[in-house]
Amino acid sequence: MKSRMDLDAVLADSIVELACPAILCAVNHGGEISTHSAGTIPATAHDRAFYIYSITKTFTATAILLLFEREGLSLDRAFSGFFPETPIPRNVTIRQLLNHTGGLSDYGASDDYQQAVREHPGEPWDYERLMRVGLAGTPLFDPGSGWAYSNPGYALLNELIGHISGVPSFDFLRVFILEPLGLPDIRPFLAPDWNGALLEADEPSIAGDFRRRYAPGWIAPGCLIATAADVARFYNALFGGKMLSDDSLRQMKETVNVPARLPEPFPPAYGLGVMSGGSEPPGEAFGHGGGGPGYTTYARCYPTRFGAPLSLCLVINTSLPATPFRLADEIVKRFAESRGG
Repeated sequence: MKSRMDLDAVLADSIVELACPAILCAVNHGGEISTHSAGTIPATAHDRAFYIYSITKTFTATAILLLFEREGLSLDRAFSGFFPETPIPRNVTIRQLLNHTGGLSDYGASDDYQQAVREHPGEPWDYERLMRVGLAGTPLFDPGSGWAYSNPGYALLNELIGHISGVPSFDFLRVFILEPLGLPDIRPFLAPDWNGALLEADEPSIAGDFRRRYAPGWIAPGCLIATAADVARFYNALFGGKMLSDDSLRQMKETVNVPARLPEPFPPAYGLGVMSGGSEPPGEAFGHGGGGPGYTTYARCYPTRFGAPLSLCLVINTSLPATPFRLADEIVKRFAESRGG
């Protein structure tokens, strides 16, 4: 980048546009990492972790792909082949769970769920109830004939990791992905942040400090806690070919169109645990957004456009109605300008 102040100014302008307290960003180009912030997040807080929310899905998908490589299994095998008593249609495949084309519904559309989180953030439903409410509308369509985002689908993928590997899903992730990549500080969200150690954030829908009140049981597929820099490190390693075989990475990047109306010139698309499209030509960049109480998150990686992988991770310390795609676009534009193109 030309200078830290160039990017700081972009973030400061975005605070006004997004009406948020603060923004933190990490940029990783070929292993060289810089962090930037504006608003109420000082430089001394750049290494504080936060709930990355659905960015976790990229980690889960990576674990599935790596596990299936190791076991010689096909992603086109039906989930019911592993769990005969499955609550979803018997012909839904692992690939369809990964790219949300299996026709599964989601608890995010439930008013009862939303109200319960607001009123009782520390008293989550048990897993069985959460999955029952989440899958209540399944099937939304015949598997493979549409697209619908489903958190319960990724919860089932975590169950599958444990079933095949014989260890809890995070243990597999830790041993075969995080430790080999040198990311031992990434951890699962297992209890409220009683001590307020995570990045400070604002959540108007939950009285008091949401970090001390919000419980992990509200998130069926689980959620990781990480710093912005470590998320950017993970994406650089993943799309730099340090984790998966060439064939698995190719499959991860194969996308299906997402039915959404956005102002960007390219339609949004979804691969295996990764988003693509938006304002970038399909196949150019891959990432994932996430959102929940207190944080809006987004990560994006350009595997080849800038010679070495370029990844960025954004966290806005309040919940927003939309992923900050345009802010990511502007950051990448500034990076390109700093390189003379």
